[in-house]
Amino acid sequence: MKKSSLKLWLLAILCAVPFLTMAQVSVTGRVVDAGSGQTLPGVSVFVRGTTIGTATDINGNFSISVPSTTTQLVFSFVGYSTQTVVASTSPLEIRLREDIANLSEVVVTGLATSVKRSNLANAITTISAKELTGRTTPTTVDGALSGKIPGVVIRQNGGGPGGGYSMQLRGISTLTGASQPLFIVDGIYVNNSQFQTGAGLAAFSAAGGAGQDNPVNRIADINPDDIESIEVLKGASAAAIYGTRANAGVVIITTKRGKSGRTTVSFGQDVGVATPVNLLGQRTWSVDKINEYFAYFGAQGGAANMSEIALFNAANGQFFDYEKEIFDRNALQRKTRFSVSGGNENTTFFVSGNTGVEDGLAAFTGSKNNSVRANINQRVGRFVDVRLSSNYLNTFNSRSFTGNSNNGIGITYGLAYIPSYHQLLQNADGTFPNAVYGENPLAVINRTNNNETTNRFLQSVNGNIRFFNSDRHSVRLNVQGGVDYLLTENFLYIPDDLQSQIGTANPGAVRKVNNRSFQTNLQALIVYDANLFDSKLNVTTQAGTVRNSFDFDINAVQGVGLAPRQNNPVNGRVQTINSFQQSAQDVGFIAQQEYNYMDQFIATAGVRFDKSSLNGDNTKYFAFPKGSLAINLTNFDFWGADYVSQFKLRAAYGETGNPANFGALFSNLTAVVIGGNQGTVPALQVGNKDLEPERAKEFETGFDLGFLGGRINLEATYYNKKVVNLLDLFITAPSTGVTSIASFPVGDLRNQGVELSLNANPVRNDNFSWNTTTLFSLNRTKVTRITIPTKVTGTGFGAAFGTNRFTLGESPSVFYGLPAQPITDANRTGLTRYGESQPDFQMSFNNSITFLKDFEFSFLLHWKQGGNNVNLSTILKDEGGTAIDFDDDTEIPGLPGSGGNGIKNGFERLDNFGVTAAHYIEDATYVKLREASLYYTIPSSVRSKIFKGAIQNARIGVSGSNLLTFTKYSGYDPEVSNFGNTANGAPVEVSAFPLAKKVFFHLSFDF
Repeated sequence: MKKSSLKLWLLAILCAVPFLTMAQVSVTGRVVDAGSGQTLPGVSVFVRGTTIGTATDINGNFSISVPSTTTQLVFSFVGYSTQTVVASTSPLEIRLREDIANLSEVVVTGLATSVKRSNLANAITTISAKELTGRTTPTTVDGALSGKIPGVVIRQNGGGPGGGYSMQLRGISTLTGASQPLFIVDGIYVNNSQFQTGAGLAAFSAAGGAGQDNPVNRIADINPDDIESIEVLKGASAAAIYGTRANAGVVIITTKRGKSGRTTVSFGQDVGVATPVNLLGQRTWSVDKINEYFAYFGAQGGAANMSEIALFNAANGQFFDYEKEIFDRNALQRKTRFSVSGGNENTTFFVSGNTGVEDGLAAFTGSKNNSVRANINQRVGRFVDVRLSSNYLNTFNSRSFTGNSNNGIGITYGLAYIPSYHQLLQNADGTFPNAVYGENPLAVINRTNNNETTNRFLQSVNGNIRFFNSDRHSVRLNVQGGVDYLLTENFLYIPDDLQSQIGTANPGAVRKVNNRSFQTNLQALIVYDANLFDSKLNVTTQAGTVRNSFDFDINAVQGVGLAPRQNNPVNGRVQTINSFQQSAQDVGFIAQQEYNYMDQFIATAGVRFDKSSLNGDNTKYFAFPKGSLAINLTNFDFWGADYVSQFKLRAAYGETGNPANFGALFSNLTAVVIGGNQGTVPALQVGNKDLEPERAKEFETGFDLGFLGGRINLEATYYNKKVVNLLDLFITAPSTGVTSIASFPVGDLRNQGVELSLNANPVRNDNFSWNTTTLFSLNRTKVTRITIPTKVTGTGFGAAFGTNRFTLGESPSVFYGLPAQPITDANRTGLTRYGESQPDFQMSFNNSITFLKDFEFSFLLHWKQGGNNVNLSTILKDEGGTAIDFDDDTEIPGLPGSGGNGIKNGFERLDNFGVTAAHYIEDATYVKLREASLYYTIPSSVRSKIFKGAIQNARIGVSGSNLLTFTKYSGYDPEVSNFGNTANGAPVEVSAFPLAKKVFFHLSFDF
């Protein structure tokens, strides 16, 4: 190194020394509740504009070393308004006031910035840890959100253990693409796919489609107890900063982190039991009913008829309810959690371990979840801070076989065809009797496997380098990176001697599937903050770049024709190997400008430019702009209505994208064997080189009102979201030489809706406090442009039962079916219109009541009005003659003139099969008591006597979920759907796994 260069380095180091060794002063004080005067432990204390901070101890005291130039300290605590004070005389006494409306809550508005809720210009819903897991023990994160967010429809795909939900934010955003929102956990773009076991499942159920195996979506791996808060960005105006993959909304999950101060050790144990919400019941039989049943099918007096009478007589009056035998049991639920958190001014940590076991309603079904997490915050000097998050997750699910089945292997499918006088219980030698129709469901449960094991690793790093920092200006570099690696292994097995296999050419089937996903994301942003004009104007500028990669591959091997007791695919007479790989990369550039003038005017403008390898031109950038404005009228001098604590007007606009499906860009080649030689030929379905992302354009406006110091708060929002250039399969003319184009822009649609949230604290004193929140939302979808003839959308089983159509002027989730109708401009489908599957509206009534200081009672009621489901469980039981109302002669919804006409319900429904779909399309209105809980916090005086000060907090309680359901829907549950993982085919039920209601007992300690 040259001497001149060395001198320059030495000079730079000497110049930096005064800044690095700047004098420190100690500031001490105490934080109390402004109303009661009680001390507040755990309050965060930070030097404004830095990461220097601490937390108050158990007595509310704090001590912090700050640079001598520091003028302001920021005090924040959950449930209280954030307060900024001048760090002058010491000791300080800080009096925090309750923030009932959560106006001081910080909400993410950019990839590296945030804003107080009181200044927010979008309708963003925040769910706290208490709302998520503080009442009952949820199975999954998305399931715990049900009924707590306006504008969101959450459906459970089935009641199988381990979860399996679908979320739809503000209506339909695509016809074939990603229907689930983008999930981000601690800055990691996480995979929420529902991994299928592949088309080879037909070897087990003979039902074909891989989309019918009711898989678990992978957000179910995340442990809800590790979560600090969830922010739901429902529309494009809020999610635009996430660009290409945010059409369906964004869910931002932040996990718990440690606070400086005393180390806290927490332990919790939940033990519960699950029982079925609803069972369909069985028809009672007699010889006359058996004869009548066979007479209907023209087989009276035949061998089958006589055989059934013989079985009935042999039962000698003994009847079996196999539905109860399988599902009506007390399934044990248990979860243990342990965490340690704490730290000092430079280092904080949160380490947790959780293990949970959920037994399924059916024997040999269940799920196990294990999670280990370590979150560390480290401050390096005065200018660098780093946040690390590491999470290992192990999940196991065993769900047996339910849902659609054409050979009776599905448990619930087979039950529909088993009369109550058939004896199918296990024999003394361990074997099972054969069923007359299909498969013995008890043998399926005991002798088959449908297991899934997932190992997952999440790692993120978030670092800030502060180049310049003062009370008026600061410049920092924010760098974030994340990795989501998961491997899901499926094992499906049916032994060769099972009834459904004996008559096949190759009895016995086994399938092993490996689904591997590896996702990475990296972003770097420069953030400039300025306080101008005596801090009246706050300006934040951020700009940077983002890079995301998505790699996925599936490898499946299947063997059929197994030797006895063999479950290795290699030992099958016929092996089938499937392999699929996909890889995609997105690159984006971001710029955003935020202005805040005295908390009166808050404006934001930004744009994201994205390119993706999935686009037709992978070098082209697409712009996704955003802009918003909020005006806090109560912060102006002219405002004189003291009883109105907040009146904010807000408006926002934004655009987001949805990338094309992988494989839609190029024509695939099809394998062929000619003359014994392997080769490939062009497929009859071609790709589309001109692909561009689907785009959502949303305008949102509303207002926030607060009364009586924030004790009553109303949020009202109207949105208009237009989704343009929807992509779908395009059927071509035969003369073109190909059958279809894989992905083609087929039209546009519009979602319009209203969201209301009313929060109130009508009673608040030392002995009794009541906090209540009422939510209301509705959405209306309409196709506004179409470039193709009317076509089928979604999934289902045809016009005989009810299906969806993409047609101008209608919602693509409206049901159509038989009978056929003349094609007109108003009805281009040629079918009868039966109504919308989306709800007319949703309402929730969420309450928390604290009484006698230490007791807390809470409950959540959820009302979904309207919205139709296709219920095909009924036709199965009618065909089998087992429907509980088969012999009734009552009015059947959808069949005018039915009831009181001398025709039994079962026969009348069968008479109308292929004539009308009306009796299969049911109103799925319901009211549910989703959650209810009662907790008791042991007072400090009692804890001190019993535990001698060793325990900081102790809590016991009881809770329940899905305790009550009020509905006229005749299936297992109005939420259940076999096709919940598809964009527009959710509300179809075919003999699903029944849902469970759960009751838990809770015990938790903080040491």
